[in-house]
Amino acid sequence: MSENKSIIGSINVTSTDIKCPGCGTSIGISFDPVTASLKCPFCGLSTQLPTPQNGAVAEELDFNSALQRASVDWGHYKKLIVCSNCGGQSVYDSEQVTGACPFCGSTSVTPAAETDQIMVPNGVIPFSISKEQTQDLFINFAKKKGLVNKKVFDCKLEQVVGFYVPYWTFDTYTASYYYAYRDLGTAGYDHINGNWYQYINDVAVFASDRLCHPFIKRIQKFDFDKAVPYSPEYLAGIPAERYTLGLNEGWECSKKQITTILKKAVHRFNRHLSVKEIATNYYNVRFRYLLAPIYFATYKFGKKTFPVAINGQTGETYCDVPTNIKKIILFGTIALIVAAILEFLFILAVAPYIPWG
Repeated sequence: MSENKSIIGSINVTSTDIKCPGCGTSIGISFDPVTASLKCPFCGLSTQLPTPQNGAVAEELDFNSALQRASVDWGHYKKLIVCSNCGGQSVYDSEQVTGACPFCGSTSVTPAAETDQIMVPNGVIPFSISKEQTQDLFINFAKKKGLVNKKVFDCKLEQVVGFYVPYWTFDTYTASYYYAYRDLGTAGYDHINGNWYQYINDVAVFASDRLCHPFIKRIQKFDFDKAVPYSPEYLAGIPAERYTLGLNEGWECSKKQITTILKKAVHRFNRHLSVKEIATNYYNVRFRYLLAPIYFATYKFGKKTFPVAINGQTGETYCDVPTNIKKIILFGTIALIVAAILEFLFILAVAPYIPWG
């Protein structure tokens, strides 16, 4: 089959569709998180994809040569969709039809204008949680919350959408010169300078400055060591948010995290030191552009709709859960009564020793 390359939606891609090796269809082929395979709804064939368990590891790239080495070939025909409501930018299969933004639910979505070429990810953390499992994860999370209105347990997740979100990860060797205060106890403080050398591994930076969700930071603890080399099959039937925070901007953000890591490391080494300033040189900086799996959903309780976020790799879940107002009032009243009783008993206990005049 000849390959017909073109630029569409800011992405240089190849128009070779994902097809079932059994029956040849490209309709309905999707990635199955439970078995880490492509499943065909017609002939039932499952095609196993590479996993970390069988040695598949996403390569780390040299930062200084990134612009020369950046691939923009996503492996099969893609389109970039932009939401006019929230600004989210999603990468879809060219034949996949979407009527709503996966981030905010708006139907005001349009193909992106052709501008710059967008780097293809060099790694993916595959979904290991299926859409069917999200309901149990939601209920289990709600059960762990205190004073929950038990009617929440009857709620069903709605608009469950799985998609990949972008991250930069950085590794680097560091050589730092720090200026610190040393605690001398009752003698006060003195100043101390020193050198610190440390290897930094997998500092992660969320690579979207447009995706706004109240709980995404609560569930983004991914195991980046389990990222596999990028393959378009992992995105079969699943949209992906493209990065809007570029590689250089991501590196600047990571340096802030690294500075915090280094200051804490010096303090752990010597608890008497409080680092005030640190200047760092970075060597052999390497990076990865990874896609990580997330589910967004909602549920209705009364007249309100609550957002839900679920980590598609670990199952970590977060959402707001309505509380039982009657229980809160009851426990609050009991606490006030107990406090009043304790205060009364205290007064009785110390009354004999009070000089009343």
